[in-house]
Amino acid sequence: LDYSIYDSLKAGFNKIVILSSPKLEQYFQEKYVNIFSKINNASLEIVIQDPKYGLKEFKLPKNRVKPWGTAHAILCCENVINESFITINADDFYGSGAFQKAYDSLSYIEKNNLNVSTISYLVENTLSENGGVSRGVCIKDGKKLITIEETHDLVRGGDIVEGNFNGKKVHHPIGTQVSMNLFGFQKSIFNLLNSEFELFLKKNINEVKKEFLLPDVVGKENVYIDVTHEKWFGVTYKEDSEIVKNKIKNLVKKNTYPYLLWD
Repeated sequence: LDYSIYDSLKAGFNKIVILSSPKLEQYFQEKYVNIFSKINNASLEIVIQDPKYGLKEFKLPKNRVKPWGTAHAILCCENVINESFITINADDFYGSGAFQKAYDSLSYIEKNNLNVSTISYLVENTLSENGGVSRGVCIKDGKKLITIEETHDLVRGGDIVEGNFNGKKVHHPIGTQVSMNLFGFQKSIFNLLNSEFELFLKKNINEVKKEFLLPDVVGKENVYIDVTHEKWFGVTYKEDSEIVKNKIKNLVKKNTYPYLLWD
């Protein structure tokens, strides 16, 4: 998360919104409020994903334990966002070039009256050395995203990446674009999120494991897609942790990042 914040500020973003569980709120307050007090022209908001938020006339089921999902997570931030914005996973490393692409994509969707953009990755730049991974394979037409196919157990074999989609074996060539949840939105997306969440609740209020997911909402929009050649990395397997640490150390050695980000 530190590196994502650093890269986003460098790309031109001036507000960071951290969506937190109640348990982590104090941690984020103690860590980041002090850091942002020393950063000029940038603000920080910490928002809790309240399971009651947005329910309106619906009542929270007593047996509901899981959060409502990624689309609801963004909806919880609507009161602190008044401009176009991007979303990321806090535990993924995206690379500075991806944030610059995402920043530029917001200008594109504003000029072209679109609600959503996404920055995809080349599938070979998102794999684990320790086993198969799940990725959303982007089906597109030029710069328009058609759909995202959630594909599992992706592993590389030469110039082909093999995986499973809907229970069937699939093969994708090197260079296939995949989604890593790096989306851009105009503020008007909150209108859609509110209306879609109401429809979701009408169907699923008593489904304790059903989630209101971002790709389901995005799939109803005309989405602009661009691609980054950055190399994503994260921890899918326990063994990935040491690899991630070493990759970050190498980036510091190359002076891509300072040894102390916030010094």
